[in-house]
Amino acid sequence: MTRTRGFRKKWAIATIASGALCLGGLLYPNLDNHWFIDEDYLFEHGSSLSATYLKEHAPKFADRLEELQQWVVRIEVQHSASEESYSSNHGTGILLGGSQVLTAKHVLHENITGDISKILLTQPDGRVLRAEVDRQGTEDWALLRILLAKNAPTLKNSPIELANATEGETAVFFGYPAMVGLDEEGEVLPFRKGDAQTESAGSALSPMLVVGSVVDAKAMTLAPLAGFPPVGGMSGGPILNSKGQVIGVQVSVSKTIDNQTGRTLHYRINAVPAGAVPANAIER
Repeated sequence: MTRTRGFRKKWAIATIASGALCLGGLLYPNLDNHWFIDEDYLFEHGSSLSATYLKEHAPKFADRLEELQQWVVRIEVQHSASEESYSSNHGTGILLGGSQVLTAKHVLHENITGDISKILLTQPDGRVLRAEVDRQGTEDWALLRILLAKNAPTLKNSPIELANATEGETAVFFGYPAMVGLDEEGEVLPFRKGDAQTESAGSALSPMLVVGSVVDAKAMTLAPLAGFPPVGGMSGGPILNSKGQVIGVQVSVSKTIDNQTGRTLHYRINAVPAGAVPANAIER
């Protein structure tokens, strides 16, 4: 990703977005198409569309977004370190209780050939935390345990619970695309790295939002209702119902691509059902 494209000003985003939205009839022929956008790096506009969709179609759900997103964290897995450099995997997770984070297992393993040297979590307020692997499932989920430094401020206890999905219900998906998030004005900005050991804050950025409808509760598949196709870095992000319960952990996106234009013609959001996580694995 080139940052000059990724962090363009709002006026440029709005101009390009208008052209992308005109293609809605082709991308999503059976849906109200003005809720979708399919252009590279237009996360800001896509997330805004999702929030607006909820305000119009599920206002009570929309009122809970700020409350829910405070528990979502950006994950950086540093690995394969040498004396001069290291590689990183990026993902998203959600805080459960006071010390655990639920995410996708492949965030900890995909393309990793060396040892994991550090797992860093960045909260929406910019606080950076260290973590370690707590537990991994046979399906694509994992729990991390937060490691607080001595005399560090305690964490607020997350009220987020897990629940089973219901087919047809509206759900939201939060995720951080790789190295970006949204500031208070809704602008897309790159993360400034903080340091968990020195307690220096990172960027205070919020996750992106996508709205979907559960089409298969058992397989945990969502059809999009508003937003943009999820991208790298959003893996492990929570899928929540209108009660604020996690009903799934996002793991992949199934897409149909136009070979000539490269545009996404159709997509589904795939997740691991929250029910795959054993109840006794969650500490309260």
